[in-house]
Amino acid sequence: MGQETLQGEDINNFADQSLEIIIRFDNQGKILYGNALAKEELGYGDKLTDISLDVLIPAELSSEDDSFPIDVVEKLKGGTMYRKNGTCFPVRMNVVVEGGRNLLFAINVAKRVETERKLVRMKEEMEETIKVRNEFVANVTHELRTPVNGIRGHVTNLLEAGVSGEVKNTMDIVIRCCENMSAIINNILDFSKLEAGKFVIEQKEFNFYKMVNHAVETNITAINSKGLHIMVNIDKVIPEYLVGDELRLTQILNNLLSNAVKFTSVGYINIEVTRTVQFDDEIELFFVVSDTGIGISPEEKDKLFKSFSQVDASITRKYGGTGLGLAITKQLIELMHGSIHLESEKGKGSSFSFSVRLHMAEDANQEGQSSEQFEFINQNHDMSQFDNLEEIFQFGTAENTKEIAGKLEKLILCMEVEAWDKAEAFAHNIKELVEQGPKEIKKAAFRLEMNVRKANYDKSLEQYNNLKTLFEQNVGGK
Repeated sequence: MGQETLQGEDINNFADQSLEIIIRFDNQGKILYGNALAKEELGYGDKLTDISLDVLIPAELSSEDDSFPIDVVEKLKGGTMYRKNGTCFPVRMNVVVEGGRNLLFAINVAKRVETERKLVRMKEEMEETIKVRNEFVANVTHELRTPVNGIRGHVTNLLEAGVSGEVKNTMDIVIRCCENMSAIINNILDFSKLEAGKFVIEQKEFNFYKMVNHAVETNITAINSKGLHIMVNIDKVIPEYLVGDELRLTQILNNLLSNAVKFTSVGYINIEVTRTVQFDDEIELFFVVSDTGIGISPEEKDKLFKSFSQVDASITRKYGGTGLGLAITKQLIELMHGSIHLESEKGKGSSFSFSVRLHMAEDANQEGQSSEQFEFINQNHDMSQFDNLEEIFQFGTAENTKEIAGKLEKLILCMEVEAWDKAEAFAHNIKELVEQGPKEIKKAAFRLEMNVRKANYDKSLEQYNNLKTLFEQNVGGK
């Protein structure tokens, strides 16, 4: 008996959560049970069981004698249901008649229609809000471009007129700030277009090899300034000329390359491109962009391709960015009928792989041209030294000592020619490479970076000599 009661309570609790009116009645029409919605909607409360079903739906259950028309109830599909206060509402019904424990399920059609109307209105309002927001963002970002371009133009003119020393360094910083601002503005514009569904992938013939080379050229200054190595390998079966959106494909590669450079202090960046499928004039290409940077944990991967999201706030503070780059990259790749994936391990680098579908050019029966024609493709770098990054960052190992010595040599050259941007990047690299070293070396590296950042040659040289002496004393003849 206890088990049966428990089961009954469970069923009643379930019925009380229903969005339908549920009523149980016997063969004489007496109401035995009403769920929470029935008690509230009909206005009877707990007194619902004091009445008969024909009080609720009199028009449908009227009969010439006093007997309850159970056969009529069983066939009901709709009708009008009356509340205690005399008001009524149309309902759709479903009735189950089974051995005296009969069930009636009813939906308030008027309320359902009103709910559907509200949902339609909410959807229309939301679409209008998104449209207004996108137009606002587009207008604001277009307006922002004018002053940014104006500042950059005037500063460029001053640089061309000839300036030196602190003034030149300051102007270089202004130019870099303008370039960063322009990149952010472009990202926001692209994001707004993608969200509004107004982004169109163009189909034009372009030179694929030159496109890859251009993407690398765009990032080569940053790569060289950090002392990184770049390797590009393209499958020679890929034709030289393809049909697709060259601008957006370049944008995808630029986003992934700039991310790799941003988050890599020591090691290399590698680009691999292979052909996976070719059918008639359609060709699918598979790209892999890998690096030996900071990497991310499996728990953090989910955030990476979301709009305005980075792995954590400290990354935004340290490396900058809006968190839109990879979200835009993902959407662009999907517009090219591809997908993007990430393999990464914290502290051991990342590997982004993606596929896109392009078309063959009309006269693309030729094999891809020799990649030796292109300056940065298939450079012969020995990547074996980066197989174990842990040893590079483990202070005192042969790999660590070699890397620090190389960075110190490049740092002093940059200081001598007053290339302070590059000098700052090398000073930062050195600070990371001595992170596990003795306390006095870590302090010396920190002071060196601070002085290099201020472009103070005398103080920087003093700290450079101090750090170099400490380093040689600690590593000996390694």
